[in-house]
Amino acid sequence: MGSRRLHKILTFIATFFLLAATIYAFRKGNGEEVRSEDLVLVKKGDVVVKAAETGSLEPANVVEIKSEQAGEVKQLFVQGGDDVKVGQPLATIQPESNQARKVAEAQASIEQEQLNLKENQREVHRMKELFTKGFVSRKILEDAEKGLENAKIRLNLAKRKLLLTLDGDKALFKKYFNRALTSESLDDYTIFSPISGRVLEVNVAVGEIVSSGTSTITGGTALLRIADLSKMWVKTKINEVNINRIREGQPVVIQLDAIPFEVYEGRIAKISPKGEKENDVVTYEVTVELANFDQRLMPSMTANVDIITQIEKDVLYLPLTALQEVDGKPTVTVRQRTGEDQLHPVSIGIKNETIAVIKDGLNEGDQIVLPTMEEKERRRGA
Repeated sequence: MGSRRLHKILTFIATFFLLAATIYAFRKGNGEEVRSEDLVLVKKGDVVVKAAETGSLEPANVVEIKSEQAGEVKQLFVQGGDDVKVGQPLATIQPESNQARKVAEAQASIEQEQLNLKENQREVHRMKELFTKGFVSRKILEDAEKGLENAKIRLNLAKRKLLLTLDGDKALFKKYFNRALTSESLDDYTIFSPISGRVLEVNVAVGEIVSSGTSTITGGTALLRIADLSKMWVKTKINEVNINRIREGQPVVIQLDAIPFEVYEGRIAKISPKGEKENDVVTYEVTVELANFDQRLMPSMTANVDIITQIEKDVLYLPLTALQEVDGKPTVTVRQRTGEDQLHPVSIGIKNETIAVIKDGLNEGDQIVLPTMEEKERRRGA
């Protein structure tokens, strides 16, 4: 009797679980499965809106070094990657024969004008003596003095011609100015660095013939390039949809693929006034400036830039997933203290890719039910 009763109890339990499983399967098959709803809280904090783009690093100041003197490269004192200071020797050029002729002509002009000056000085001295004795008129004396002034001007012009021929090198000028015209030797021309920075590349080799930077249509041979790496630029392209939110001076957060886990800060330096159209998309070039304090930033590194366009501090916000559209208005589902859910319209402010500012309609700490995609679509179409 006891075993029969136990059998009935076990049969009843098995039947109950079988029936529950059937109901569950039926509801699941008809889309009526009850889900565990997700809740989020209305919070307070800072909301940042940014325009995210990519670009590449380049030095803000790059100087291409050319020689004012055409000739043969006799020495190179630096190579790619070297750091240099202002005034440091970079290379020496042995001027070509044509340059030697120009220097000789400039020297000859100086010597000729020096002779003319001495002759005019003697003439003025003689005319002053004759004028004192009353043998010549004041007009003749003044003409002699004017000739002396013109001789001084011509000598200064001849000196300037030699200095320009020597590319403004005052040390070389002193050598040639005091050198006898009969000397046929021509000193090598030394090129000095105009800035402090790093040598990016050297484009010539010892023994190579280079053209002058001022005597050819193409501007002469580029010997090397030096960059000041203390300040870098990132040039990126901003879609026309976002360009009106970009202003010079705006802060920019920069991260580099080559230096992970490091964040650099920059500023918008320039915004191109002219857009470029490519594949029916209009973009504007934006230049971001940043300091290279640790000297780890290198040209051509890929940079990910986040341009901060708007910031609101200590405001209420919700994730975008909590918002739904009802009758064309932003709405949320608020969980009441009674446990019931109620649709509630809200006023939203700025938003970024994940969250939106709640301007009105909610309080900090309110519980918001996250709607499913089906609920959003159903309410939007209702």
